[in-house]
Amino acid sequence: MNHRSWRTRLILISLAVLTLIGAVATGASAFVLLQLGRIERHELADVLTSAPQQPVTAADVLIDQSRTAAANPDSANAGDGASIGDDASGDDAVLGEQDEFSSSSSAGNLTAGEPVLPGGPDGENYLLVGTDSPLGLAADDPLRAGHSDQNRLADVMMVIRLRDDGTAAMMSIPRDLAAEIAGTSDIAGTGVIAKINSAYNRDRTTAARAARLIDTVEENLDITLQHFVEADFQAFLRLVDAVGGVEMTFDRPLRDQPKENATDPTESRSGFVTGAGTHLLDGRQALAYVRSRHLEEQLPDGTWRQHGAWNDLARTDRQRGFMRTAAAQVAPALLANPINLLAVLDIAADHLSTSDTLSIVNDGRRLADKFAGLDVDVDVEDYELRVVDVHDPVRWSLGLDPLRAEHNQRVLDVFRGIGWDDIVESRVRVQVTGTARHQVAARLSELGFDAQAAGPMPEGISHAPEGTVVYLAPQGRLAAGLLVSHLLPVPDFAGHAELDATTVILHIGDEPPRIDPGYRRVDVPPADQLAP
Repeated sequence: MNHRSWRTRLILISLAVLTLIGAVATGASAFVLLQLGRIERHELADVLTSAPQQPVTAADVLIDQSRTAAANPDSANAGDGASIGDDASGDDAVLGEQDEFSSSSSAGNLTAGEPVLPGGPDGENYLLVGTDSPLGLAADDPLRAGHSDQNRLADVMMVIRLRDDGTAAMMSIPRDLAAEIAGTSDIAGTGVIAKINSAYNRDRTTAARAARLIDTVEENLDITLQHFVEADFQAFLRLVDAVGGVEMTFDRPLRDQPKENATDPTESRSGFVTGAGTHLLDGRQALAYVRSRHLEEQLPDGTWRQHGAWNDLARTDRQRGFMRTAAAQVAPALLANPINLLAVLDIAADHLSTSDTLSIVNDGRRLADKFAGLDVDVDVEDYELRVVDVHDPVRWSLGLDPLRAEHNQRVLDVFRGIGWDDIVESRVRVQVTGTARHQVAARLSELGFDAQAAGPMPEGISHAPEGTVVYLAPQGRLAAGLLVSHLLPVPDFAGHAELDATTVILHIGDEPPRIDPGYRRVDVPPADQLAP
């Protein structure tokens, strides 16, 4: 079973709980309303960010109509102001105003030249946090290993995007990811760099901790968050017990027991021990297993050796393995027996807290209705950030893999409302040649394009065209269309066999085009109509 399978099952569990809440709350059950009223809600509305507008993509601006309207000089030049080559100076010589740009709109059916505006938000992001506070455990409980009541680290962090079309996307945030902690400053006056989960351990109240973590995630990952949900490990323990335990199979005996006369705090153990074979783990045993940091396995000769790597990446893998198994067993148990779901309500009341942006009953009904037909194998996407070890002399942490920067940005773009295969400015490479190429490249970069000033002539072109021309590959209509949606007047188009689908050449003629931050619909001729 892959990672998506267990996570999507967890989403199914959550939606089942929401469905129950909505259904029972409709009957105004005093018990349910009492339980829901016990769920702690934190004042975080001023910290969380409103869902931004849906970004405009190339597919939004490209039309398959005749170029006549876009190529008509009287239409294309309407509203034009100063261009780069004019006597006018300053930023407005290159970058037009939105209102002036929009004046070229055509009414009626979709036609070239009419403005395209960003759509409303297509979904919301939820920050889900599982904390490792040992509150509620006995003082001598092995599950307290390495933890104090004052420590409340965000042990598990996940962003879930619930879209208006009934689909969802999920992304785990590595707890050891190196990040600049929001609202901190070192002796040099810069933000403190630490593991991202430590942002949840710097304040006294849950609301303050949540606020700092929200700011840290938003600032470091450049995504917005609309809601916050937190649950502690006691919820995990009780949930496993509520469904009668989880069966796990082990190839060899395993243990994570304290060493005799151990004084090194780094040698603290969770107390987990099991024999080989299939065993039914209760909540305490399951929690000890997933929190194990020094797991050992017994060999056939009776000796013990280290089991896997003793680090957080290995521990995370064990957690995933357990959750894959647990989700497959817990989901059917919850869905088959409403009594179990009522038990979950009690657990939620004791161990769940949310931001005040969530109405448990009303939002529960709304989400349950929206996701009633969710197909977890089709409608739920699972994404993973690629990270590398950061060799820090003080602490071990992880950093986003610079060699997988494009992958990581595409993952984060999903939680910005941009589809994995959508064409947006940051995914279009523009080589600018000809006159004023440096100024034009700078302006396009401000709009988000990967724009670079090249030479005076396009590579592979033997003679300079008189006017402005966009060169594109046969598969490059979307990239070219997005670029041209910002240009006035519409330039000519030409084919270029050596370019790829997301790279275009913009050759600037004697009269540079006007560059506008707004969008308008454009028509790019098909490949068989492009002259080389």
